[in-house]
Amino acid sequence: MYTVGRTAQLTGVPRETLRKWEQRYGVVSPARTEGNYRLYDDEAVRRLSVMRDLVDSGWAPREAARKVLDEPTRSADLPRPGSPLARLDDLAGCGEDFDVVRLESMLDKAFAEADLAIAVDEWLMPSLVRLGEAWQQGTVSVAGEHFVSAAVLRRLAQAFHQLPHALPGAPQVMVGLARGSRHELGVMAFAMVLRSRGINVTYLGADLPVESWVDTVRALLPEAVVLAVPTVEDLPAVREAVQAITPITTVLLGGAHQGRVEGAEALGHQIGEAAADLAARLTAA
Repeated sequence: MYTVGRTAQLTGVPRETLRKWEQRYGVVSPARTEGNYRLYDDEAVRRLSVMRDLVDSGWAPREAARKVLDEPTRSADLPRPGSPLARLDDLAGCGEDFDVVRLESMLDKAFAEADLAIAVDEWLMPSLVRLGEAWQQGTVSVAGEHFVSAAVLRRLAQAFHQLPHALPGAPQVMVGLARGSRHELGVMAFAMVLRSRGINVTYLGADLPVESWVDTVRALLPEAVVLAVPTVEDLPAVREAVQAITPITTVLLGGAHQGRVEGAEALGHQIGEAAADLAARLTAA
């Protein structure tokens, strides 16, 4: 049996990632000492090593965990060889060469191959993280990053508008960003998945003043409002909006800094999963 530190050394997987893979994907179930410390056996080390190799080769973590656990009933969901869902560096590659045909084709295929929530959580958002890392490392220029982000936003908006309208009486949710906030990719992806689950989504876009939020909430009386806090700079405006909207309806928050705003429910950091869960909750209610 190995401690978490020794297991991290043996597998090359950081401690924090070990815990995430255990809790989120169930890829291992470590034993516990009397002091509640994790202990991993040889089989756990093997599984973690295989999963690390798959993720390093471009597999999405969820799909890699399925492969490691060898779940026959879900094997059909694994990305096919050559599938965009199995490659997380392709968006960064498009940012390097500005190939619009390849980029748009990749986005079309990715959204067509899987449930939208899975495509967002297991391919799109991790791929955008890789794109950001490539920009930080200097392999993708600022123009290249903007080129890819603009194409992704266009494709998300197209997918959103192509989805069928919600049925009469469906729950209504307003989605958008507070004053001064312009990072739309996350909230647009959330709105798309939410609409795909039969929710009547009113998407208000970026940089909406608090007065406009309040007026529209009072006019539409939605079951919930979803905002995002993607950067530290967005905190003051989001706090102002939450304070103004919560007396009227429920406010939920996504984004990197969602836990730093009081008075609203945090959605977590898996956009597709959070949207699907919210839709199920509202529909059941």
